[in-house]
Amino acid sequence: MGQFDGRIALITGSGSGIGRATALIMAERGADIAVLDRNMEGAEETAEKVRALGRSAKIWEADVTDFGAMAEAVKAVEGAFGKIDVLVNNAGVSSDRCPLEEVTPEMFHRSMYVHLGGAIFTTQAVIPGMKARGYGKIVNISSIQGMVGHANGATYNAAKGGVLALTKGWAREFSEWKICVNAVAPGHCLTPMPMARDTPEVLAKKAESVPFKRYGQPEEMGYAIAYLCSPEADFVTGQVISPNGGYLMVGY
Repeated sequence: MGQFDGRIALITGSGSGIGRATALIMAERGADIAVLDRNMEGAEETAEKVRALGRSAKIWEADVTDFGAMAEAVKAVEGAFGKIDVLVNNAGVSSDRCPLEEVTPEMFHRSMYVHLGGAIFTTQAVIPGMKARGYGKIVNISSIQGMVGHANGATYNAAKGGVLALTKGWAREFSEWKICVNAVAPGHCLTPMPMARDTPEVLAKKAESVPFKRYGQPEEMGYAIAYLCSPEADFVTGQVISPNGGYLMVGY
């Protein structure tokens, strides 16, 4: 018996990186996966890997900033699988990486619409079914930048900080229906985003800022997400886990 036998997980942005790693970890533990991404080639590759693990996987092409399309995609997932037990709001875009004076309305809209709008309206579409069944696990993907001030990343900092705030609000709002809502805030993680934007030299320099002297791997973020989606975390809600190699240490 697996942790997720009989469970259906919808993971946005699961065509690569943390989303794909999470899909595979959950599939290994018994979940069937709804793979949603704008990149159909990546989504199909994820789905093939899930099927190779003996689980069902179906793919949907959608942009989380198209809120109407996301509502239709959620309907389609529920029609195909019968329900959605787990929602991982993972889809994201990279930071603006510029001084505040250079931030444009387009940068602002892109970051807010993807990270906050995508999470809000995808969850809005999923939540009625979870309420009706009196069960659900929602994990929102924030970032270390939502917890620590990083220079030259105003819109990303704000959006990812907002993800943490809405997580706490939803944890209280949905508790009546036994729906757990938590967040994972990855530290430096070796996903396609930083690898596309930073040279090996820059990546190595950033790794030196981490006590473990390395970047995290997508799977290490996926394990934290899978834990929060599992029965082991049935008494965990409104919390933030930040796998970051000691870059940020919180608590009392």
